[in-house]
Formats: sequence, C-alpha cells, structure tokens
Amino acid sequence: MKTSCRVFLLSAILCALSPIDLLAQTPTINPYVQKSLPSVAINNLLKAERVFCYTVSAAPQNYQGYTIDQMAVTGFCGVLEKEEADLFYEEFFTKPENLSQQTAQCTISPKIMLRFIRGIDSTDVLFSNPCPSLTVFYGGTIKSFNAAPSAEAISGVIALFEENRADFVSPTLLNQLLPIGVALTDEQKNIVKKQNEVQPIRNWNTSSQPSQSNNSPEKEPKKGWGKVSLDKKN
Repeated sequence: MKTSCRVFLLSAILCALSPIDLLAQTPTINPYVQKSLPSVAINNLLKAERVFCYTVSAAPQNYQGYTIDQMAVTGFCGVLEKEEADLFYEEFFTKPENLSQQTAQCTISPKIMLRFIRGIDSTDVLFSNPCPSLTVFYGGTIKSFNAAPSAEAISGVIALFEENRADFVSPTLLNQLLPIGVALTDEQKNIVKKQNEVQPIRNWNTSSQPSQSNNSPEKEPKKGWGKVSLDKKN
C-alpha cells in the first residue's frame, strides 16, 4: 500500500472520532495524559523524527526471538509519514473524549507497536484489541489508557497497518542504520537465508503453554504487564 494512500485511509478512520484539520496548530495535550506520562515521553510523541510500526504479540513461554518492550515482534508494518504521526498524537493524546479514565474490565492483547524516535530517545505506544487500550512505554515505565471511546478507530488502525506487515529480521543483522527490519537487497536476503538455515529467527507463533501430563503439578500462571490496571499510573 502506498504511503500517501495510507495517510488518506488513516485520516478517514480517525475522522470517525472527530474532524481533523492537518493545518491547525498543535493542539493542547489532554491534561489526564500530561499528568500520567513523563514530559520527555510526551516530547518524543510530539516531536518524533521517525515513527516505526511493528506487529507484536504476547511472548510465548521460553521465547528466544526478537522482542520489543517484552513482547514478541511478529512483523514490521511500515514507517509513518509525519502527517500520520501527527494524526495519532492529536487524536489519542490531546482529545479527552477519546480516552476514558474509568477502569477497563478486559485484558490487554498486543497488536501493533509504534516507536516514536527523537534523536536516540524513543517512546513506544502499544495498540490493543479487542480490549481497546493504548499503553505507553518510556524509560522502564508503563502507563495504560482505557481507549474504549475509540474502540472502532483502534480496530481500524490495527487492520490498516497489519495489511502492510512484512516478516521482521534484525536490522543489526542486516547492517541497517534504520530499524525497519526488512531485507531490502539481495545481499541482505542471503544473510537472512543463511541465518534461517542455522536457527529460526522467531518462534512467536508457537504455543505459549507447554503440554503437561495429568500427574504433573499445575504451575501458577505468570503475572505480566498486561494485567496492569488501566486507571493507575505505573
């Protein structure tokens, strides 16, 4: 999908929440968001120089593949244009009506991660569905927002970016400066092929629970970040 077409579709999806004026001045941040996040994290969202999209899922037990914020990276879904990044910031971080301060009665299910990079610093934003939420990761802190009022738009955003998904490969392995994680040249494709012959690059689509015999004791389920309360600052 061409980026210009995606910008149009993204704008149409988010216009379902409220009218968007791309020429308007930067709107004031939602006070609830402002008090919940470090100012440097917000600054990365507002002034990002690059924004990368990754598809993610909960990491299976004993997962050894690539991760981002403790989640399994299942693919790469593109580089966002500035207009797209501005749309995300305006709709989800400046308009109080698009987030709820009430506790959500559902468990976060990771779908896509946007990494907002400024300089060498970054802020990550996770989109969850069907439990509609946004989770912001910065400097070891995690804050989840109940996005129930934006559920339809979040579902559309996730579907739009999942259409562009490509298999993810380590940018370091490919000697790439930009973290896009996709083989672009024949040389890079040969590197990926050789790596796959040695060991699988990912195993995110395997079962997260090992089989147990009837006589084996049942292990206590591990508590993960997905259990965080959506009405508290973490």
